[in-house]
Amino acid sequence: MSDVSDEHKSAPHGDELRPEWGILIPSLVVVLLISIPAVWIPKETEDFFKAIYNPLAFNFGTLYLWITVSLIAMCFYYALSRWGNIKFGRRDEKPEFSLISWTAMIFCSAVGGAIMFWAITEPLWDILTPPQYAKSMSVEAYDWALAYLLMHWGPNAWCTYLITALPIAYMLYIRKEPFLRVSMATEPIIGKGQANGVFGRCLDVFFILGLMFCAAVTMCISLPTVAYALQSVTGTEPNLVTQGIILAVSGLLAGYTVYKGLDEGIKWLSNFNICLALFLALYCFVCGPTVQLFNIFTNGFGKWLGNYPSMVFWTDPWMGGTFPRDWTIFYALFWAGFGPFMGLFIARISRGRTVREIIIWGTVGTVAGACCIHGIFGSYSLYVQRNGILDVISILKEQGGAAAMVAVLGTLPFKDGVLLAYALLSTIFLATTVNAGSYICASTATHRLPPDVEPNKWHRTFWCLALCLLALGLICMGGLGVAKMFGNFAGALMILPILLITACWVRILREEGGHALKYCSRPQPEDEIRGRNVPPFFLELEAAKPEKI
Repeated sequence: MSDVSDEHKSAPHGDELRPEWGILIPSLVVVLLISIPAVWIPKETEDFFKAIYNPLAFNFGTLYLWITVSLIAMCFYYALSRWGNIKFGRRDEKPEFSLISWTAMIFCSAVGGAIMFWAITEPLWDILTPPQYAKSMSVEAYDWALAYLLMHWGPNAWCTYLITALPIAYMLYIRKEPFLRVSMATEPIIGKGQANGVFGRCLDVFFILGLMFCAAVTMCISLPTVAYALQSVTGTEPNLVTQGIILAVSGLLAGYTVYKGLDEGIKWLSNFNICLALFLALYCFVCGPTVQLFNIFTNGFGKWLGNYPSMVFWTDPWMGGTFPRDWTIFYALFWAGFGPFMGLFIARISRGRTVREIIIWGTVGTVAGACCIHGIFGSYSLYVQRNGILDVISILKEQGGAAAMVAVLGTLPFKDGVLLAYALLSTIFLATTVNAGSYICASTATHRLPPDVEPNKWHRTFWCLALCLLALGLICMGGLGVAKMFGNFAGALMILPILLITACWVRILREEGGHALKYCSRPQPEDEIRGRNVPPFFLELEAAKPEKI
């Protein structure tokens, strides 16, 4: 339960909550410049972004793999070292949200409706065009398929988010900076003047665009699968109109929950969505070939753990295949695109937690959720193909991933109910991504935002509409390839902010880490408190009385 009432959170603070027009207007202009051409001239717009993206993917793809692994290593270093004791808030402050709600909000905000799509279709692509020089459709290809799926959705994703959350939470809850922006987190390196000046504004606009691209890509991937699921049950055509209606429903749900705020909207929807996702996964596990599914998952999990270094660093230099670029590098960039957004969101909901709690529980909780969903549905997808229950590969090649996913789910008992449950689940997953993205965009584009205050309701809802508009543009361009390209483009945009934010965390620890350990972890003697060279915000933390939770 939150330690701050909803009334207090949404109460106006003079003109503090007015929009920061220097961030909002440039972001909106760029979104319109992309969305409108994408609707009216989709082919030309696609060609333009390909011309920008292709050099990045071909020339720097391998570098992104090194960055991903380095961020994972840094996460676990900070979690297991003495720095893990640093608490974001007073030393006696309890977490603002329960561990379950906290984990659910992180998981649902990050994965969106794409998790179900990739859980079923990615293993099929992997056996068709397998990694590690395996032959197509071979037993070896089946072995690698689930292992790569688990790796792509494992710590590679979540550690990128968690490391960026640390300096943001520090600035928000220890330094008490009245902003929730990427530029705020970079202040220790670029300085307050630059962070509040033109460079900081450009950085925040840069971030908003990357966030919106990634959120729109997630929606673009998920909407066709929901449309195909509804076609299987109701007979409606999975065309642009149907996808537009699904987008509108998801947008309305996202708009309502983001309007209600963190406690009454986003948290509630995330908790409900996690319960529904786990129920659907459990249904597949129990009603499907339970023993075989558990064996397939265990085999894939072991292969992932035993071969992680060679899997993540495999670039196929001798054969020149596209698997690393199409999958491992794609995911590295896709997670990077969400990195600053999730860092801001995790920081906002992590008041009262330590560095160790954020990294360990954030990794364990999210990876466990991903393993559960991907392990069950990915295993089932491979089982259906291998045992001749359905030739899903032919459907995949002839009709695409959405049709293949629906076909796999259709093999379960009471398929109509399963497909309707999936449609509902995916729609809610989309809403959780959009509402969290809208909340963070509104927070970034607010003039001043103290830690215990939420952005204006109309402002949060406005960004929900903007995200849906951009998603509509991507739908008009169409195709999984377009969605992946935009995801990689967004990731390439966000790599530099991620590295800058991470460097700021290193500098914070070097300059203020000792004080943070003292004043956020244990009481200090009076003479220590009165000592010299202690930043004033630490003395304020020491002197502050605990609030009732």
